[in-house]
Amino acid sequence: IIYISHFLEEVRRIADRYTVLRDGRSVATGLIADTTTATIITQMIGRELNEMFPRREARELGPVLLELNSLSGRVVPKDASLTLRRGEILGIAGLVGAGRTELLRAIFGLDPIRSGAISIASVLSDRRASPRERIRGKVGFLSEDRKTEGLALARSIEDNLTYSALGRHSRFGWIDLKARSRETVRWLDALQVSTRDPKRPVYTLSGGNQQKIALGRLLHQDADLLLLDEPTRGIDVGSKAEIYRLLRDLAARGKAILMIGSDDHELLGICDRIAVMSRGKLGSARSVEQWSEHSIMEKAIGSSAL
Repeated sequence: IIYISHFLEEVRRIADRYTVLRDGRSVATGLIADTTTATIITQMIGRELNEMFPRREARELGPVLLELNSLSGRVVPKDASLTLRRGEILGIAGLVGAGRTELLRAIFGLDPIRSGAISIASVLSDRRASPRERIRGKVGFLSEDRKTEGLALARSIEDNLTYSALGRHSRFGWIDLKARSRETVRWLDALQVSTRDPKRPVYTLSGGNQQKIALGRLLHQDADLLLLDEPTRGIDVGSKAEIYRLLRDLAARGKAILMIGSDDHELLGICDRIAVMSRGKLGSARSVEQWSEHSIMEKAIGSSAL
């Protein structure tokens, strides 16, 4: 059996030997019993990883940027309410099928809204607003499925980075290609993507670098409200740590982040508050100090204990 996974705990439980691939090359191999998880992580990213999650610095949050009042979709979500402030990362936990993705898609205008209200920057939003209008309103959405929704895999890196904000490089309908390439290279440096070639097809990048490009598109369009559906799904531990630092930096700059995650440990490590969705209903958001992985799971499965 050849088993491929980014979850090192399960690899350690079931595997006898391991091989680490990095940038398409075999860089390490050995017996599981003779190595540690920390050693494997170092081999995966090519350097020591001192901390997975950045320290949560005390800071004063800004005004409310997003407010939902009794928002209901065609089926889910059901009567969802929340507030999200500038400078805050709010995590949405829950089981697959609980309605978390549908909640973000409804906010972004991808799924229909049956009832309820959305306010962005204290302005009541049209429930029929399209994704184009949301982008103009500085809202960015990252799909959980980067290969079919998050990226145009056959297109270049610069296309994927700039598609949702081409107006920044155009005048009278003409695109300044040189300016767009320069901007793309700047983002490649800022995001620490392992290439400086903006013309390179995005499918040639690793999963972690592809995810950085998908996130970079939201940064290029200068979104203030980031709706992130599983932003670290299917990427290596080194890329996860880099994305965690990026999210913390964005929050420190006053961005508001609404983030779905299936890894409760991840949500506890990166978020300021967490709310749990169960069977289409969104519970109240509480600070991370009031949650544990056990209490999140209890709430997700609808346990009467909470």
